[in-house]
Order: sequence, then structure tokens, then C-alpha cells
Amino acid sequence: GDTDLDNLVLLCGHHHTVVHHHGWHVQLGPDRLPDFYPPPWIDPDQQPRRNTRPRYRQTITIPER
Repeated sequence: GDTDLDNLVLLCGHHHTVVHHHGWHVQLGPDRLPDFYPPPWIDPDQQPRRNTRPRYRQTITIPER
């Protein structure tokens, strides 16, 4: 999508390369958290994956848009 502050995901260098050069797709979910879609050679159904062990405190409130 467009480069926009409402459409950004913070990634480390390794995962930035994986997303941009190895067929992954990232989309913000309705809760404004990223869903990661693998390439078909990893998951033919390309089901979204999400980090289930975030390293931030769950007390952070993400404003709705």
C-alpha cells in the first residue's frame, strides 16, 4: 500500500528484507496490529500469521481510526 504513517510496521533489518524480498505480505488488521501473510511456497493457503508473543506491554492502547 501507500507509504503513510497510518500504514507502517516497525521491523528489524532481517525481517524487513524477508518481507520485501522473499514474498511475504503485511497488512494491518482491524485492530491496527500487523498480520503477516507467507508466500505460497510456505503456506499454499497464505493464511495470516501474527506475533503471539509481543515484547511490548499489553497496556498500550492503540487508538481506533
